Amino acid sequence: MNRRKRKEEILRYIEHICDEEGYAVIDVSLGEGVTVFDPLSLKGDKDLSGDIYDYIEAQTNVIPAKVPLRIRFHGNFSPEEQKEIEESMHRHYVMKSFDISWDLMANLRKMILLAIFGGVLISVYLVLAITGKNEFFTEILSIVGSFSLWEAADALILEYPRLRRDNKNNEQSLHERIEFVQDE
Repeated sequence: MNRRKRKEEILRYIEHICDEEGYAVIDVSLGEGVTVFDPLSLKGDKDLSGDIYDYIEAQTNVIPAKVPLRIRFHGNFSPEEQKEIEESMHRHYVMKSFDISWDLMANLRKMILLAIFGGVLISVYLVLAITGKNEFFTEILSIVGSFSLWEAADALILEYPRLRRDNKNNEQSLHERIEFVQDE
């Protein structure tokens, strides 16, 4: 399948799941036999089962971050349970937002430090190469300096865009609309 056909198929999928208000609607069945809450979470800080988050993420993976989400849980829940589910999801995505922010800061710090370190080593290498002293040590400086600059470029060119994309996708999930559909 060529690239154009795949793109058209994705666009048809997005149009298919979007409602009249422009929300991408994901229906999640939480009926009989489904573990809603993670059994390891405590009463005050309950979290939804990882399977629920995995399912939602799998369904929303191809949806652009600019398209708002509407998650509809199907099942019979009391108002207290509904509130608990909404709070759990919000807390989950807030914590994930903190994690991504820390990763962005660590990536920036790594990029800056490696660029400075690599620049200094390459500068020392150039001075030693011009003077012709200690050729073996000079080559080691060249290799380590080049590697440091390469890793700094990797952090900027590859890791940073991925982290930004993860952040946008998480923001999409953080602002999703949650609805409950009672089973009959």
